[in-house]
Amino acid sequence: MSLDDISTFSEWFWDFKDVALFERSSPIPTNLDAMKGSWKKSLEYATNPTAFWFIAISADGRPAGIAGLEAINYIHGDAIVPAFVGRQFRRKGLATAMSISLLELAFRQLRLYRVSTYYREDNSATRSTLTSLGFQEEGRFRGGWFSDGKRRDVIIAGLLSSEWEQTRKSVFEALTQNSKVVFKPTCWTNAGE
Repeated sequence: MSLDDISTFSEWFWDFKDVALFERSSPIPTNLDAMKGSWKKSLEYATNPTAFWFIAISADGRPAGIAGLEAINYIHGDAIVPAFVGRQFRRKGLATAMSISLLELAFRQLRLYRVSTYYREDNSATRSTLTSLGFQEEGRFRGGWFSDGKRRDVIIAGLLSSEWEQTRKSVFEALTQNSKVVFKPTCWTNAGE
């Protein structure tokens, strides 16, 4: 993903109620320039990158979702895995496909030891996706997510590389034959290969 891609999905972040399900660090909807400024460090080239972000594009060329590895620490071998799927593309397996690709990158290419993610306790779709991939709840920030006038817990979930190796085969077997992930430039052509 590059800074130019932000304009293709920035409208997702202007729906504060929707974004509040996934994002707790943006207190208000931001304009395009502010978004580019906040993403700049994660998307600029570095010899030892601390982030890798990808954008999923639908068959008709529309942005469908974004996901990445963020806050990569090569010494400790960990990273955070955030993902966001556009409303019209949810419940179609895209979050799972993006997460699988990122787990393969994290554990097989970067040789990380663990990945973590955070989600709002009432986000059952995210909980279901993470559970199916082998993530385990590791803790919570009680009342740490304020949205829509209510406080909710922030769930902290993690997955170790050894756990992914145990879960990986069954995850790939559960994918339909029509599942396909293509990276451009092509790094991998099928999530199962």
